[in-house]
Amino acid sequence: MKPGEGSSNKPAPSSVSPDQQPGRAVRLARSLGSLLQGALGGKNPKAEAQGAEANPALSIWKATHGHGGAKPVVPQAHPKLAPKPKAPAGKGGRRGKGAVVAPRRPIIQVIERPRPTLNRGKPVPGSVTTEAGLIVPAAPALINPYAGWSQTDVQDRIRQLLGDVEVPRFRKAVFETLRRLRDPDTTPGKIMEVMSIDAQLVGKVMNTVNSTAYSPKSKVQSLDHAIMLMGNADLERIVMIVGSKAAMPSQTHAKFALGDFWRASSRRAVLARELADIVQPSKANLSFTAGFLQDLSVPLIVSSKKDDYMKIFSTAIEEKRDLHTLEHETMGWDHAEVGALIALNWELPEDVMLCMKDHNDGAAQTRPDAAHYVSTLHASHGEEWNEIFANKVGQRYQVPREALDDVCNNSISKAAELAKLF
Repeated sequence: MKPGEGSSNKPAPSSVSPDQQPGRAVRLARSLGSLLQGALGGKNPKAEAQGAEANPALSIWKATHGHGGAKPVVPQAHPKLAPKPKAPAGKGGRRGKGAVVAPRRPIIQVIERPRPTLNRGKPVPGSVTTEAGLIVPAAPALINPYAGWSQTDVQDRIRQLLGDVEVPRFRKAVFETLRRLRDPDTTPGKIMEVMSIDAQLVGKVMNTVNSTAYSPKSKVQSLDHAIMLMGNADLERIVMIVGSKAAMPSQTHAKFALGDFWRASSRRAVLARELADIVQPSKANLSFTAGFLQDLSVPLIVSSKKDDYMKIFSTAIEEKRDLHTLEHETMGWDHAEVGALIALNWELPEDVMLCMKDHNDGAAQTRPDAAHYVSTLHASHGEEWNEIFANKVGQRYQVPREALDDVCNNSISKAAELAKLF
C-alpha cells in the first residue's frame, strides 16, 4: 500500500505525553479566549483553525503559553533620559513654583593678615631652621651685663663711681626673709618665724598690702593670711620695698627734700601698677616694685657727691630735662647704673635689677612699659606732666583718655597714703 493511500483525516498523534496535555476544561477556556481575542483583533478563526490543524505542535505551544496570536515579540528598551533638575526645596519641603526657598549662606571673605618675616640665609645664634630651609629669628634674649660678677666686683664698681661711701645693707630680718621667700622648699611657718623677729617689718608689710595703693582684692587679716593669699613672689616684692626704704640714708643734703622724693617714688609705684593693670596685667606687681625702687640710688648719690650732684639734680628740675641725660653729660654714668649695682649687692631678683637698670631706656625689653612711662615723674610735676604721660600712653596702647585721667588723679591720694607708711 502506497503512503498516500488509505490515509484518514484524523490528525497525527501528538508528541506530547498524556500527562503533559491540559485537561478538558482548561482546553475549552483557552479556546474560547483565543476565539474572543481573534474576533476583537480582526482575525479569521477558520484560517487559524486550518493553520492549527497543519501544525498541531504550534497550536499546543500557543495554548500552553496563553497567547492567542503569533509568537510574542519582546520590545526594545528605550534609553533612560537624564532627570530634570529639581526645584530647590523651600520651607516645609515644597518644591517648584511658589516654593519658599531658604536664603543662601553669606560669602565669607578671608582677610590675609601679615605673617612673621621668615628669612632665608645664614642662621644666627638662637634661631630655628625649619625643614623648608626657613630661618625663624629667635625672640630677643634678656641680656644681663652683670652676669658672672662677684660681690667684690660689684663693690669695686660702686666705689669707683661714688668713692669711699658705705653701701647700705638690709637689716638681718629683711635679708633672711627674702632668702626664705626665694627658697622653693620653704614653708609659711619658716617665713613667719623669721619675719616675726622684726615687728617693724611685719607692721609695714601688713599696712602696705592693705593700703589703697596696693589695691588688695580682699583685706589681709594676718601674716600667714598674707603669705597664703599673695604668694611668695608678691610678698617678696613688698618686703623688698620696705627693706630698701629702711636701708637708705635718712639725711642726705640740706637742699634735697627727702620727703618729696619718697612721695614721688610712691606715686610712681601706684601709677605703674594701675597702668599695668590696663595694658600688662601680668606685670602689675613687678611694675609696682620697679616704680618705687627705680630711683633708689639718688639719695645715696646725693650723700656721696653733695653739691656737685645737687647742681645736676636742680638743673634737671628747673629746665625740665631728663636727669639721666644730664648725669651722662656731666659724670659719664647715671643713677640707673648705681641702682642696678645696689640691687646686685642686696641680691635682689634679676628682673627687679634689670628694671632698675633700664627704666630710662625707651627701647629696652627688660622692664615693663609702665615702669618706663613713670620714670620721668618728679614731685614738682603737675598737670603738665599728666598731659605728657597720657599722650605717650594713649599713642602706644590706644587707652581712652578718660581712663588715663582717672589713673593720674587717683594716684595722688593713694601715693600719699603709701608714703605715710614709711
